[in-house]
Amino acid sequence: MPKRTREGTCHICGAYGPLSFEHIPPRAAFNDRPVIALPFDRVLGATPGEQVVGRKQQQGIGYYTLCTKCNNDLGGWYSRRFVDWCYQGADVLIRSGGNPRLIYLHHIRPLPVIKQILAMFISINAAGTLSRDDYLVRFLLNKQMTHLPPKYRVFAYYNLEGEPRTSQIMAVAKFDTGSASLQTEIAYPPYGYVLTLDGERPLDRRLVEISHFASYEYNEEVNVPLHLPVLPTHGLFGADYRTQEEIDRQVVEGRSMGQV
Repeated sequence: MPKRTREGTCHICGAYGPLSFEHIPPRAAFNDRPVIALPFDRVLGATPGEQVVGRKQQQGIGYYTLCTKCNNDLGGWYSRRFVDWCYQGADVLIRSGGNPRLIYLHHIRPLPVIKQILAMFISINAAGTLSRDDYLVRFLLNKQMTHLPPKYRVFAYYNLEGEPRTSQIMAVAKFDTGSASLQTEIAYPPYGYVLTLDGERPLDRRLVEISHFASYEYNEEVNVPLHLPVLPTHGLFGADYRTQEEIDRQVVEGRSMGQV
């Protein structure tokens, strides 16, 4: 049976036509196993730790969001260096038994890494959202271009426990303090990433900023010292880093108070 072609607007260049499947993260970065894809309304109704039923994607997590040219160009320029970064992160988690306490040197090419991360964020969000920013599009389509505007800040953490998740742009607020952040998130072991769009930090201060990766040259290979936290992703929504024990306790407390 011939494969069904999919058409739409490329999230990077904005051209309308056939779309190719974009692995998020790249397939070689451990994203080569079947996963369950949930529709957004199913995500809204699910609770952390709930056994969910959805459509199985045999080829890993990904979406039809990029035209063939953008997919091939960005993959050729950035994916290999991003995969190197992911393997080093996995090695840190393995050697530390999942509990890294030290500052570790990551020998990487930072610019391709952060460009791959930003390409993934553009892919998971609706066409015409992040891609509406001409500077961000030029930043990705010109592999030599450096530096991000201050309104874009990228943060990272190690991710080992919970479920992979992607969260589109949303406002995250703390009602007790009135603080808020406009952000989008991708979590897939060994890392999770948060992009803020308003120049603010995420409300969870444990996340470590890696925006400075954009200041290096394309071929510049350096040792980057990082001390990242290990955060779980049991919740289906972004910015939820509760442990399973915390979730279970809050469910019990909610039931006892008649809130669940």
